[in-house]
Amino acid sequence: MNSQQRIAACRYAAAYDGLSTSLEQAQQNAAQLDRAAQILAGVDAQMQNPRISSVYKKLVLQEALKDFPVASAFIAVLINAKRYNLLHEICKRVHTLLDDRQGISRAIVTSARVLSQAQQAAALNALSARYGKTVKAQFKTDPSLLGGLKLECQGELIDGSVQTRLAKLQEDLKG
Repeated sequence: MNSQQRIAACRYAAAYDGLSTSLEQAQQNAAQLDRAAQILAGVDAQMQNPRISSVYKKLVLQEALKDFPVASAFIAVLINAKRYNLLHEICKRVHTLLDDRQGISRAIVTSARVLSQAQQAAALNALSARYGKTVKAQFKTDPSLLGGLKLECQGELIDGSVQTRLAKLQEDLKG
């Protein structure tokens, strides 16, 4: 995805999120958009095919998404703008905006081995303190780290892995 597409996806997600006047409505609309994207996943290739008319695509949309009027109308806008290909990225960004409304940050915590419940709780507490939000983390393992942690949250990477420390030490010894 190029930068123009990322910017467009952000703008469409903000517009869709702006349709919600409350947290509850934002949650419902996000769930509706997700469900609509799942329903349309089987016809993504046809929906993105420039040889298929937008009129036909909107008929398919109308039929498939009868129970999801807000998402259906929004996706029709994407079809008119020839931006249907951004739907899945827009869904991700809508969830990021929903997290912001709820004061939640998402993180990925990578360690060399599986962390205990206490270690996971300590990592979550440290991240919550650092970012001033509730942090929900996905915990992964990567044996190549040798030890320590890699933390990714709010676009920031904190790399405290032994692997990176050794690489820095090797660079310092060379230079």
